[in-house]
Parts: sequence; structure tokens; C-alpha cells
Amino acid sequence: MRQKNILFTIACIFQLFSLRAQQEWTLKKDENGIKVYSRSGEHSKYNELRVEMTLQASLSSVAALVLDIGNYPGWSFNTKQTSVLKTVSPSELYFYSEIHSPWPASNRDLAIHLVVSQDPNSKVMTIHAEELPNYIPARDGLVRVPLSDEIWTVTPEGNGVIKIDYRITLDPGAGTPAWLINMFSVKGPFETFSHVREQLKIPKYRDAKLSFIRG
Repeated sequence: MRQKNILFTIACIFQLFSLRAQQEWTLKKDENGIKVYSRSGEHSKYNELRVEMTLQASLSSVAALVLDIGNYPGWSFNTKQTSVLKTVSPSELYFYSEIHSPWPASNRDLAIHLVVSQDPNSKVMTIHAEELPNYIPARDGLVRVPLSDEIWTVTPEGNGVIKIDYRITLDPGAGTPAWLINMFSVKGPFETFSHVREQLKIPKYRDAKLSFIRG
């Protein structure tokens, strides 16, 4: 009985350390004010990714950029084309995106439900972009992404400064081994948010004032 208790305790300790390791983020890149983190995926064999950055911009400017679907190829890494599928309200829509994949892999595509919301008290803005694999029929020659869940948490820091905390859980689908995707996974988020910073300087985003966003 004593031996069983010892083995049970060891197993519990091992499980605790395994869960803790899974939950901890590892800093992979820290450059030009952009930090990119990675950790083992809980729901996918592909790593989960996180980006943190602080910059001079307004909440409305970030929301305006993200809601301008036609401009995604201008800042979102490897995005080939995008189009609106359905507009629910000024802060909620569904859109289609085709993602370029290097040869010999096939391009990916996905339908995304995008919602921008804001806490009325803290003024923290949340952008949730969740892929819906069965929202539209599959298209010939493209691999449908089975999982993509992105959350932006944008916090006003005062004096026109905001902090962006971005997280994504992704499974790009068949055709590319997980180890290869994980090896180069930091490049996409870093380049995306480098472009985000530059895009937010464009007057139509920089000067945007959205009625459903305060601050």
C-alpha cells in the first residue's frame, strides 16, 4: 500500500510539472519593441503563439485596421486575398481569407467570425477572430484550415499609448509537418505586427473614430 501511495504521489507531481510547463510561455524573439512567445499547444500539435507590443496609437485605429478586411494582404503575414462574407454590425462580420503557402504545399483558406468588443469600465478592447471550418464549402486546390483562434487584448495605458497582447491557437491542416511549422512559427507574428505598427500611422487608421469604441 505504501509503495502505491508513493507511486501515486510521484505521478501527481509529474503531472503537475507537465501542466505547468505547458502553460508557461517561452520568449522566442524580442526586437524593435515586439516580443514573440511560444508554448506547446493544448489543443493542437502546433505551438501556440503570443505577441506583446506597446505603441502610440488609439483603440479606434486598431479596430479600424482589423475591420478593414480588404487590406489584410497589406499587413497580415502571407495573406493572399480577403473578402467580406457577411456583415452583422459595424463591429461584427464574417470574412474569407486565402493564405499563401510556399511550394510544394497548397494554399490554405478559412472563413473567420470577427468580433470587436470593449469593456465599458476598463475600456480594454478585445478582438476575437475565430475560424469556422464549415461556414463555407471547401474550394478545389485549397486546404481548409481546421483550427484558427486569435484573440487581441488591447489595453489603453494613458497618454495615447496602448498595449497589444495577441494570442493564436492554430492548426494549418494537412501537408506540412508540425516540426517544420513550429521551427518557423515566430516569423509570421513578428512580421505581421511590424506591419501593424506601420499601418497604424496611415491617416485613415491613425485618425479613425469609431462610435462603438471609447478612448
